[in-house]
Amino acid sequence: MDTAFIDLDVLLTRIRNPRSRVYFLDAIKAYKAGALRGALTSAWVAIVYDLIAKYRALSALGDAAATAFLLSWDNATAGGDVSRLLSLERTIIEDATVNTQVLNRIARTQLDRLREDRHLCAHPAFSAEADLFEPSAELVRLHLVNAVDLVLSQEPLQGRAISELFDVDVQSLGFPTIHERIVDYVEHRYLSRVRAQNVRNFGTVLAKSLLKGVPVTWESHQQRIISSLIAIRERTPDAWPELSGAIVMLIDNLSPADRPRAIAFLASFHDFWPRLQPPTQIALQATVDNARNAPVLDQRVVAGVSFPRFSEPLRALIENMSREQLLESVAYLPRVQLWPRALSEYRGSAGWRRSELNFRELIQPFATNLSAQQIGQVLDAVIDNDQNWDAGDTSVLLAALLRDIGVDNLPTVEARDRFYRHLHGVRRIRIYDAAINALQSDGWRPPEVQGLDEDALD
Repeated sequence: MDTAFIDLDVLLTRIRNPRSRVYFLDAIKAYKAGALRGALTSAWVAIVYDLIAKYRALSALGDAAATAFLLSWDNATAGGDVSRLLSLERTIIEDATVNTQVLNRIARTQLDRLREDRHLCAHPAFSAEADLFEPSAELVRLHLVNAVDLVLSQEPLQGRAISELFDVDVQSLGFPTIHERIVDYVEHRYLSRVRAQNVRNFGTVLAKSLLKGVPVTWESHQQRIISSLIAIRERTPDAWPELSGAIVMLIDNLSPADRPRAIAFLASFHDFWPRLQPPTQIALQATVDNARNAPVLDQRVVAGVSFPRFSEPLRALIENMSREQLLESVAYLPRVQLWPRALSEYRGSAGWRRSELNFRELIQPFATNLSAQQIGQVLDAVIDNDQNWDAGDTSVLLAALLRDIGVDNLPTVEARDRFYRHLHGVRRIRIYDAAINALQSDGWRPPEVQGLDEDALD
């Protein structure tokens, strides 16, 4: 960079923090007056002040490393402990690089040079008694530009704290559950607040969770992790090529025990398959083909059914799995490919209690992803079997399902008419009143049925 062509007054406008701008203005005034040693000293003061301000912003966001440094800083300030303050000032560049990762290592190298030159300016004992340090105008100007480029113009972006914050957040009730909302949430809550390198590190942590099961506490939140990794791919495209390369290496080096995780991963990230080494592809395909012979069915293998290359053998496996295996698969991840078997199992329920149990375990898990056609299939499954429509809890369960899906996913008029006519025929109109009201939320009106009387309302 040719710093000689950079207007220092324009440089001043790039400083984000107004107080930091005031401190840095002293450096510019000193530089223009020819007081070069004073300019370097003021520039260093502006950097330290700005880093402390950034730490306060990060601490407010929950960054433990920033909070720990500020605690020491504030205690030393309150106690007038000058030696402690000087020690913290001396180590703040290292702390900002290693602990909070506000700075990268390249910035650290440049700022360490500025700090050393500042010490030569402010402390004559740092140089030989006969040699007063006199920095050149070019050197001082370079340091001023670096101070703004590397620190003063930068947002207070999170470093390693992002993973710590996400760890708590993803396990909380406040984390979104719908894919589109997760993508938006992760972008604004995390990706917009971290540097590119930290985005890649964050993505690697997410990928390791999906492919190696670490940390264990994330195991029950795999769909949230998948959506979060998709958020990185879609909202930070510059970071994705390097991150995806690291993920490919991760898959190619997985142990046999983790291959089912890779199969589930490919179901959500199809484009990784052609990048894998041939031996890896062979091993994963064989794992899928032989899944039906495994002593215990791994549900992560079943999740791979949405990957075209694995679809045919896994669809056959789903068709022939036991009810217990079906329940486990739906509980793990209610993929659309499981819906026909789940619906069939519910439709054929033998007994009222089994019907209610099947609705809860095989229908409700799909609720947020059911289409209008599939909701129509649920209505038909209810009326096709007297063990379903006559079960005591079915009306309540169905009404709750219809309220959850929203107006846009209500079934066709024909499906609703068919459902209503059946209820009239079996005298269950009043029992299903809440479900019928939910079906009318978009303006549908029940068809006229001859002979409707109080007896049909039961």
